[in-house]
Amino acid sequence: MAAQEFTEDSDVLTEVEIQILQGLERLGGSYQQRNLWKYIGIDSKTGLPILARLEKRGLIARERVGGNKRGVYVIKLTEKAYRLLGKIREESVESFTINVESMPREIRTLLSIPCVYCPYSDRCGIGFIAPHTCDLLTKWVSRFTP
Repeated sequence: MAAQEFTEDSDVLTEVEIQILQGLERLGGSYQQRNLWKYIGIDSKTGLPILARLEKRGLIARERVGGNKRGVYVIKLTEKAYRLLGKIREESVESFTINVESMPREIRTLLSIPCVYCPYSDRCGIGFIAPHTCDLLTKWVSRFTP
């Protein structure tokens, strides 16, 4: 499988960089650096240079919190990162739709469920985001009801 890349202001983001940004977004926009590796599934030796690149590009900010000897770093997404993640979502939905066209009708129907590409699926059912209040899901279901 080829690495997914995304270009922003002539910077190319690798699949791992995108994965870190998306992981931070799912975690609420900030997370402790030392726990981030477990969540993303990479080791700190691999992740630290990636964080340095993301910070240099202005996509994350690292903030030291805690004591003088062993402070903890918290990684936070910047506004630039949120804009970029929105563009990535839009592009992935567009390419997803294009790729689905060659599939059998039954598969296309299943994959057209808005939950498949919903950016809030990891929080669905918690708080105000829920299937019974989702406008997109209601519209999708209404296509199949007489």
